[in-house]
Amino acid sequence: MKKTAILTDSGSGLTQKEAQDAGIFFLPLQVLHEENQYLDGVSIQLHEVYDLLKQQSKLTTSMPPIGLVEETLKQIKEAGYDSVVCIPITSGLSSSMALIQTSAEELQMEIHMIDCFSTCYIQRYLATCAKKLADQGISAVEIAKRLRDSINSSNTLIIPDDLQHLKRGGRLTPVAATLGGLLKIKPLLQLNQSCNGKIDVYDKVRTMSKAQDKAINTFVNEGVDGDYICSCLHTDAMEAGTAFKERMQEALPNTEIYFGYIGAVISVHTGIGCLGIQYIKKVVGC
Repeated sequence: MKKTAILTDSGSGLTQKEAQDAGIFFLPLQVLHEENQYLDGVSIQLHEVYDLLKQQSKLTTSMPPIGLVEETLKQIKEAGYDSVVCIPITSGLSSSMALIQTSAEELQMEIHMIDCFSTCYIQRYLATCAKKLADQGISAVEIAKRLRDSINSSNTLIIPDDLQHLKRGGRLTPVAATLGGLLKIKPLLQLNQSCNGKIDVYDKVRTMSKAQDKAINTFVNEGVDGDYICSCLHTDAMEAGTAFKERMQEALPNTEIYFGYIGAVISVHTGIGCLGIQYIKKVVGC
C-alpha cells in the first residue's frame, strides 16, 4: 500500500509537538521581532506573541525558512512516503505554498497542494482529516479531492478590534485598507475562495454587537447545519469570545463548534481583541 504523508504549517494553530503527536509533518512560519526571528510553535509560543502584542511591539511574519522546508521534505522522502498532501496557510496570505511546491518539484516528489483559502481552524481541520484518510489507506489523489470538495463550502468572517495591524502587514485588499481611515465603522471582513484567500470587506456596521449578528446570520443564511464544522476563535478576548460562541451555538444548535485562540502568526496581523468564526463542510470519511 502506498504511503501518503500529511504536511501543514503553523497557520493551522498547531504547535510542533501537537503535529508530531498527530503524525502530521509540520513547518513553522516565522514571527519577527526587532532583530529576532522565531519559529512559530517551536521557539516562540502563542502566549509569548500575545504578550508582545499587548506591549505594542512591532511584529511581522514570514514564511518557513527555505532550508527547513527542504529538510522536512527530504525527511518525508527518506521515510519512504510515496506522496504528500500539503495544507498550508492560504496563498493569499503567504508565499509558503509556492515555496513548498518549488522545493518538492526540485526533489521530484509527488505533492498535492491544497489551498484552503483560509487558515486557523479550517486549515487544522483539513490537515487532521487528511491524516485520518491517509491512515485508512485512501489515495493522495482522493484525499485531495475530498478536501477541495469541502473547501468549496467554507467561509471565514473576521471582526477585528483594530485594523492597524492588518493595514501595516499588507494583508488587506486596498478597499478594506481604506476603510481603516473611516470613523465609527466596524468592518466585518471575509476570507474565502471568492476573494482568493485575501482578506476583504464583507460588510460595514456601527457596533461590535451588530457585526456579530451579521456574521452569525450569514452562517445561518448560507445553510450551515450538522453537516458542517464551525469554529469561534479569538485573540486573547476570552470573555467576548465565549459570549460570541454561545450566540453561535444558539443560532446553530445542530452544528459542532470548536472554540479556541487565533494562532500566533495570524494574531500578529489581527491584533488583540479580534474575533473570528469559520465554517467548512465535513470532509467525507471523517
